[in-house]
Amino acid sequence: MKYVLDHTGKPYAKLFEDISAIPRGSFQEEKIADFVCSFAKDLGLSYTRDEANNIVVRKPATPGYEDHEVVMLQGHMDMIWNKRPGSTFDFETEGIKLMVTDDGYLMAEETTCGSDDGVAVAYMLAILQDKALAHPELECVFTTAEEPGLYGVQKFDCSQLKARKYVSMDGNLEGTSLLVAAGGANGRFTKRFQRQPQNAAQLTIRVHGLTGAHIQFQERQLANAIKTAARILYYIHKEVPFRLISLDGGSQTTIPVDCTAKIALAAGDLEKAKAIAQRVIGEVKFEHKESDPNMLLTFSDEPQAAPAIPEEITQRIITLLHLLPCGLIDTSLVFPGLPISSCTIETIETREDAITWFYRPASAITSKLMNMDECSRVLANLFDVEYEVENYFYGHNVDAGTPFYNVFDEVWFEQNGEHIRPIGAHYGNEIGFFLRNMPWLDMILLVATHYQAHTPDEKLDLASFDRCYRCLVEILRRV
Repeated sequence: MKYVLDHTGKPYAKLFEDISAIPRGSFQEEKIADFVCSFAKDLGLSYTRDEANNIVVRKPATPGYEDHEVVMLQGHMDMIWNKRPGSTFDFETEGIKLMVTDDGYLMAEETTCGSDDGVAVAYMLAILQDKALAHPELECVFTTAEEPGLYGVQKFDCSQLKARKYVSMDGNLEGTSLLVAAGGANGRFTKRFQRQPQNAAQLTIRVHGLTGAHIQFQERQLANAIKTAARILYYIHKEVPFRLISLDGGSQTTIPVDCTAKIALAAGDLEKAKAIAQRVIGEVKFEHKESDPNMLLTFSDEPQAAPAIPEEITQRIITLLHLLPCGLIDTSLVFPGLPISSCTIETIETREDAITWFYRPASAITSKLMNMDECSRVLANLFDVEYEVENYFYGHNVDAGTPFYNVFDEVWFEQNGEHIRPIGAHYGNEIGFFLRNMPWLDMILLVATHYQAHTPDEKLDLASFDRCYRCLVEILRRV
């Protein structure tokens, strides 16, 4: 492979490039897991690997640290596979093609670069192989399928761990430690049906051009293409009889930017339906004129409609989608502007015999999360739609100023002249899972700065990459 980084005195840099050559999408971590296990075996270190490919590699304490508390280092192996439109890059067979920008960032040609969470993987591997470092006993935990909703860690057995201190390395801003984060319910609504032939015209309505973002950015109050399309359909249906053929759009972990609806209706009602859609999109565009100025609505029609969903089921689906809460629910009083609770319709897909959509209530407060989940269940029952939660993951609320936090703050200040800033974030990560199962852990978040995660513009600040590794090594020496 072609290396692009300076590896002098930076084993973590070479390791990041090495793992970038290995396909490691969510639910496709077999090869990266093989690499980590072989790496540990070659070093003579003990490790465990479970059915979900989660791995724990153990490194004994160095002389003089045998009586110190065990420290867990943790990050996830999977990355989001996203590429620029028109790219022919094949994530399943090709290694990420890394490049260094003139202003000191690591990016990839045409794709995501995997800094989320490849930085953590590279750091842990570098710590494991360096025999000159001073540290307590270490438990390096490599998890899987974090990106789509923390699926891998749900199968992890925490009883195998001895750690009392915990360094999470999944975030995006150096010099911070995450005190508040959201949990979520990965829910799915499904309605099954038998299609019926139609003697009608077909209208295709596409909502697109929205801004979009990772679902953590609910404070931006962005429009949701699926929710907007459902609103258009609801108001058309109030005045014009039609049957739904399909509703498709969105991508997981992202506020949807594109959604296409197809409906069957009388040919004489086409123009009225279009006029209603134009009116509704005008209202939504005004409501989101700051956040989504480029929102578009386009139509196409055909003289003969495809087989459609029965009328009663059409009405149930559209009404339920219209009623479901979507977007920001409430914000923090401690961290102004930080979302605490939200709901998002992330994807919707219509098959031959069913329509299904992925819905994620999220909150940093578990009781609110569970109440929102219960509301979803009630609405599903009222409209005779199936609802199941594929898995729950839980947020966390921790205090600054713990003994481990203070060591982190002390080291960061000595090395960089700044104190650690406590922050909150509206995304889920594995911290909540480990704290829920191991409530005695003293936790810090240590991450290198990177931007535009999950997009082809993802970039890692290489100076930060160096700073945070130096900080991690010194923290381990002091605890």
